[in-house]
Amino acid sequence: MRKELKKIYGINSFLANQICDQLGFHMNLTVGELSVDQTEKLGRILQYYYLTENDLKKQIQGNFQRFIQIGCYKGFRVTQHLPLRGQRTHTNAKTAKRILRA
Repeated sequence: MRKELKKIYGINSFLANQICDQLGFHMNLTVGELSVDQTEKLGRILQYYYLTENDLKKQIQGNFQRFIQIGCYKGFRVTQHLPLRGQRTHTNAKTAKRILRA
């Protein structure tokens, strides 16, 4: 179950373990073995307590837009498609350019 939860954008190993412990799921349990009640509980927990998929992507994009709007250095770096946290740009930064354009 933990591996399946980790496939959701925004759920890492720690959160997957936390969710499974909260619901009382075993490590070897698969999604196909869940009952309807367990599936509903899992859906409610993911919906109310965690930002996942599109909601998380919208929040991250909103943070970038806020940096641009207030005119801070991070906002300038976002508009130039460069790394935000002081990384080297002479030879690297291809990944940052690719991520920020998406």
